Amino acid sequence: MFGKPQWFRPKAYGWGLAPVAWQGKVYSGCWAAVLAVPFVILLSRGQVVESLVWLALSTGALVYDVRQILRLIRNPPTAPSATTASAAPREENILYILDDDETHARVATPGYRLHAR
Repeated sequence: MFGKPQWFRPKAYGWGLAPVAWQGKVYSGCWAAVLAVPFVILLSRGQVVESLVWLALSTGALVYDVRQILRLIRNPPTAPSATTASAAPREENILYILDDDETHARVATPGYRLHAR
């Protein structure tokens, strides 16, 4: 996903996004250029099949990106709560090794949550 949910709002009618920030307008303009420029160049060279393939693939990528942004607008990720280490709830999708002692330091990485002794 290239666009950020803060740059857009869902359209009032139909499906899609409407920009609410200048970054959203730049994002929309870049996608328009990515779709149109290679399409026109391929058409001018007489490569009709290639231009239609380009248009289909790039439109599919745009639709995927818009769907991801709409999903994040409707269901924003929850921020971790500021609870103490001893009162932190155990999460189901984390593998806990050794004891259940929660007094040790926690280390957060982009892909994993680690508990260090």
